[in-house]
Amino acid sequence: MNNLSCKLNIPLGPSLRDPSLEADLQARLDEGHRVFAVGDIHGHLATFRALLHRLDLKPEDRVVCLGDMIDRGPQSAGVVDLVRTHPQIVCLKGNHEHMAVQSVQKNGTFEAWQPWMQRGGKSTYGSYIVQAEGDLYDAKQTMLDDFMWLDNLPTQIVLDRLRLVHAGYDPRMPLDMQGEKELLWIRKEWHQHEGPVDPARTVLFGHTTTTKLGDAGEVARSAQRLPDGRPAWIGLDVGAYNHVSPGIAAVNLTTLNTIKQPTLRCDRWFERINTRPQRKSNKKKAWKGPDSLKEAEVSQSFGLKALALRARRASLLTLRAQRELERVGVVFPPSARCIVDASAGYRIFRQDTRSVLNETSSLGPTSFRVYRKTAPATRQTPRVTSSANGAISTLN
Repeated sequence: MNNLSCKLNIPLGPSLRDPSLEADLQARLDEGHRVFAVGDIHGHLATFRALLHRLDLKPEDRVVCLGDMIDRGPQSAGVVDLVRTHPQIVCLKGNHEHMAVQSVQKNGTFEAWQPWMQRGGKSTYGSYIVQAEGDLYDAKQTMLDDFMWLDNLPTQIVLDRLRLVHAGYDPRMPLDMQGEKELLWIRKEWHQHEGPVDPARTVLFGHTTTTKLGDAGEVARSAQRLPDGRPAWIGLDVGAYNHVSPGIAAVNLTTLNTIKQPTLRCDRWFERINTRPQRKSNKKKAWKGPDSLKEAEVSQSFGLKALALRARRASLLTLRAQRELERVGVVFPPSARCIVDASAGYRIFRQDTRSVLNETSSLGPTSFRVYRKTAPATRQTPRVTSSANGAISTLN
């Protein structure tokens, strides 16, 4: 057990590399295919999907996620599902995955590790419950399977001209002797040192947001140069939830060009929970969550509030769709509430015009009755006449 800078006592292992993966990536680079390194995703699934769309991957291209795919954001479970099943994505382990793995018990069960829950794990836990539609047993089984997969991810990738790692390297130690403590957790000792740790390779890393490296919201590049002119290191964690210019960045490993995808509106949970008063100013201030909340809303009530909100939105969308269909002649009996296609498990009822004429239906804004006013019976006005002798008679 080693005492980390984050005040956690957590088991730390050696570096883990995958030679076959490194050989595959290097071969693709040699053949002219594109390989991208992507910074910390932190559960922002929609933004990550948008970034993949912008990369316009060809069949032989690959994407390397530099760790911290989970925690903080609204859809960590969806991110893990995507990176596990996408054939063109490979991943490194980050410190947040390292913390999450501590929830896997020695007897093969899952029990949430409290230090992880206090550092972003609640949003991940809640996202799995939402994904399981509130079934806690199913959510725990999925987390158990996913976290065992996360535990076996490599901690670094070493190529001919590049090193890919989550946090960085300790310049005071030989590169081959560094383990999870350095590769997953190091900060200042790494990016504040002078001179490259590997004169032949540029190091690409995440972990430390570039707001702390002097390039707020942008990819940071070291002022120190390698003999071939490339930067000694490149920081890719531009901050998916920072207060300046949130997003997720990717770097082409061949050209070192950057592609950044700003965080999408649906993923901007930090703006929705922000309690800091916003004044008109060119300088953006850091957001502040209620009760120092630093996670997406899905962390509250273990995702149950998110499930209730999803059900309410679904109900409103159903009602809206029903009204749109009624405008074009598709109507529903009072007992029918679902109006999706039958292949999805629902029915559509069409109204028979002939039956409508025979049925008595309640009046509405588009129905009315015409009342015809009948003319009253003609009344004869009595005619008064007078006789010659002055007598007055009435003729009916």
